[in-house]
Amino acid sequence: VVPEGSKSKSAGPAGGYNPDEFKGMKVSAEVEELFQYITRYKPHTIELDTSLKPFIPELIPSIGEVDAFIKMPRPDNQPTTLGTVRLDEPTMNPSDPSILDLQLRSLSKHQDLQPMEVRSIENAEKCPKEIENWIRRIDDLNRSKPAPTVQYS
Repeated sequence: VVPEGSKSKSAGPAGGYNPDEFKGMKVSAEVEELFQYITRYKPHTIELDTSLKPFIPELIPSIGEVDAFIKMPRPDNQPTTLGTVRLDEPTMNPSDPSILDLQLRSLSKHQDLQPMEVRSIENAEKCPKEIENWIRRIDDLNRSKPAPTVQYS
């Protein structure tokens, strides 16, 4: 701790340039003059006006809820597959991945499809509404499925 009376007049912020540390250096007069410029410099304080402008995105989805377009980067800085591998739906009731997979399988012409992941409902006896929704979605899927054969007349 330095007593108040012994403080040098050029003492700046903590960790800043202190000319007393460099007084005993054996350097040329030109270099010594350069060090003088450091103490003579007085930075200008500029007040900047802050103007707030609303951000209105150019693209506003026309279906479902409006997406906030806020996608946080992953903490491990790996590229996210959201929207390319995993479905990104801006809605409160997103599609059921198993139903979506079944829809894509029903429309696919390939027979060598990968095994699908089966979703289960925990405590199914306590969630009859979820079971009814799943049955309704499967019924809708079966109704919208194209006919397996077409008869020409």
